[in-house]
Amino acid sequence: MLLSMLKFLQGFLQVTLTGNSPERFLNLCIRRNILIWNLCPNKEADGFDFCISLKGFRASKELLKKTHTSMKIRKKCGLPFFLHRYRARKLFVIGILLCVMLLWGYSKYVWKIEVNGTSQLSQDMILTWLEEQEASFGTKKTQIDCAAIEAALRSDFDVIAWTSVKLEGTKLTVDIQESLPEDEVQTLPTEGAWDLVAAEDATVASIYTRQGTPQVEKGAVVSKGAILISGRLDIMDDNGEVANYRYVVSDGDVTGTVTRTYQSALARDYQKKVYTGEENTAYTLQIGGTRIPLGKEKKAYSACETVVTDHQLELLPDLYLPVHLFVTDRKAYVYQPATYTKTEAEVLAKEGWDAFLEKFTQKGIPIIVKNVKIETDEKNCVIRGSIQAEVPIGKYAPTERITLPEQPQSDEPSE
Repeated sequence: MLLSMLKFLQGFLQVTLTGNSPERFLNLCIRRNILIWNLCPNKEADGFDFCISLKGFRASKELLKKTHTSMKIRKKCGLPFFLHRYRARKLFVIGILLCVMLLWGYSKYVWKIEVNGTSQLSQDMILTWLEEQEASFGTKKTQIDCAAIEAALRSDFDVIAWTSVKLEGTKLTVDIQESLPEDEVQTLPTEGAWDLVAAEDATVASIYTRQGTPQVEKGAVVSKGAILISGRLDIMDDNGEVANYRYVVSDGDVTGTVTRTYQSALARDYQKKVYTGEENTAYTLQIGGTRIPLGKEKKAYSACETVVTDHQLELLPDLYLPVHLFVTDRKAYVYQPATYTKTEAEVLAKEGWDAFLEKFTQKGIPIIVKNVKIETDEKNCVIRGSIQAEVPIGKYAPTERITLPEQPQSDEPSE
């Protein structure tokens, strides 16, 4: 790209070479370091087409005479010819130069921010935070420290597990990876005495113990709070009796079969949105902080669906400018009473049931049994369902410490 820019600034010609020895002319150009590019044969003229710089064109006149060839100029390209063409229009040329200077100045600031990967956090929250850090729209790029922003994001938002901040052109990209919600994370204590207990009523489907003493077996029915893996280890003496206890943080994987229920009711009578066919489109140009409506003000509707599309000026990839064209599309509508058919109501009710099942599928929780029943009358459609799923049921609770009774001392004299 830099080479193309230099060629444009110096100026070049698109030419056609004809004559008795065009190949000899090309060889002499190579020996004298005269730059030629985009070389291709021209069968109609029995010669060659290529591009040559202004400096190379002047230096090749002697070679043309020596090889008895001629060069026809097909097109003049580059800045020198452009300036010569508009030499009588000085204001036009000055305007272009000023435009180039403005673009160069604007390229030193951030004009677009893209936030990716947020779910628990909103994009508006991140944008507001960036504004507080003085790294928002219109900030000079030299004032933005991407590494410092990454560290501050992880420090200020506990939910962020990983982040990457990149500055390319006039675009600041913030990629975020969030950690799981607290209710989905089982934190393993690092010290002390802890049992793994049942978080809810269930039937034990599997148990694997890494540390601690298992208290249940597969197939056992447990209640909420029941100890699954104890953090108390028995230390036995030679007689097979408990001599002491050692306390640890129990560790293992315990899954249980649990029942989850679902119920939802859908009213068959509802207000249906009906489009009237009236619609309009409005355009607004924004340059910096100034908005300029384009065209006449459009008709307002009492109820309408509005979609605003932002088209920001992008000269080159990731080179954005603070120029926006907002396109506002409005479609008018009214509400009319309507009634779902039995089939429509049952389809909508089943969508809610499918979304309920999808939550377990996304978490990788196997569903063993599922039952669903739909009852539809003139007014409502009621769906009731239940599933049996195999889920992790362990959570941590402090281990009860037991003090062994002191052993009675023997009265027998020692020998």
